[in-house]
Amino acid sequence: MSAFIDRWKTALQHYWQRRRSLQKAWRQHRYIALDLETSGLDPRSDQILAMGWVVIEPPIIDYQQAHYFVTQAQPDLKQSPVVHGLVQRDFVDATPPEQALERLATMLEGAVLVCHHVQFDWKFLQQLAKQHQIKLQPLAKFDTLTYEAARLRQQQHHIARGSLTLAACRERFGLPNYEAHHAYSDAVACGELFLAQAYQYAGSSSASLQELLAKAK
Repeated sequence: MSAFIDRWKTALQHYWQRRRSLQKAWRQHRYIALDLETSGLDPRSDQILAMGWVVIEPPIIDYQQAHYFVTQAQPDLKQSPVVHGLVQRDFVDATPPEQALERLATMLEGAVLVCHHVQFDWKFLQQLAKQHQIKLQPLAKFDTLTYEAARLRQQQHHIARGSLTLAACRERFGLPNYEAHHAYSDAVACGELFLAQAYQYAGSSSASLQELLAKAK
C-alpha cells in the first residue's frame, strides 16, 4: 500500500508540474525539432536508419546542440537509396541506436518535441525505446503538419494532395527550399517552420504553450 501511495503522489506531482509548465509563455520553453529516416512505414517491422535534431530556444535555433546519427550497422535499406539517398557506405560509422536514443531522451527532458507528422516519428521512437527500455518523456509534442492543416481549414483553403508536405508548408511561409529526405536538413526545416507558425500565431505575446499546442490539434 505504501508503494502505491508513493507512486500516486509522484504521478500527481508530475501532473501539476506539467500543468504549470504548460501555462508558461511558449517562448520560455525549449523545443527539439526532430526528423527520422526509416526503411519503411511500419515501426514494428521497419528500422530507424537515421535521426537528426536541432534545439530551439525562441527565437534562436541552436545549431551547436544539433545532432545527426545513422543508427544501423547492418541496415535493411529497402527503398532508402531511392527515397533518402542512403547507401551501405553511409553506415560504416553508425552509432548504436540505443546510444542515439539515450542522447535524445536526455535532450527531451522538459522540452517540447516538434516534428512534421509527429505521430509517425513518435511511433518509431516508442518502438525503439521499448526495445532498449529507455524512457522518452517530452513535456509535450507539437505537429507542424497538423498545425498547418488546421490553419488552412480555418482560412477555408482547399487542402490539395501534396499541400501539406514539409516543403509545401515552408513555401507558404516564404521559407527557402532545402534538400529533402535527410534527417538533419529536414529537422532544421521543421524547426524553422515551427518558429514561423508560432510567431505568426502568437508573435511576441505571452501566449502560453498550452494555447499554442491547442492550435496543432
